Amino acid sequence: MRVLFIAIFVLGLALLGMIVYSHGLQRDKLELTQSRDALTQQLSHRDQLIAELNQQIQTREQAEVALREALSQANGLVWKREQLFQRSRNDDPLVKTWADSALPAAVSQLHQRPAFSSATDYLHWLSASQRLPDTRQSSTK
Repeated sequence: MRVLFIAIFVLGLALLGMIVYSHGLQRDKLELTQSRDALTQQLSHRDQLIAELNQQIQTREQAEVALREALSQANGLVWKREQLFQRSRNDDPLVKTWADSALPAAVSQLHQRPAFSSATDYLHWLSASQRLPDTRQSSTK
């Protein structure tokens, strides 16, 4: 009888161990399922971002092509105008002489300006170079 009691006790312990082990497996399965779901959600979010980035790339490539075409057209217009200018310059000796002559000193000075490191420097240069007469002084002397 004692052996039977020990055998039942051992079987009960084994059954209890199996139940605890089964609950552990179920908990692990639940954790793995949650982890899998989180990873699946991250992957779908990543795929959505990749699709959006691909769309942006296509849009930018199309815009780049349009800009390159516009630049090509603008370069063509510049070339045509330059050719027209050269032809008109070469056709009329008076225009050629005028175009080859130097600019007057007053016009040349309009193109000269020092390099400025700040807006204040520019304002000082501007106010120093073009001083207006003081209107408060009497004009009768």
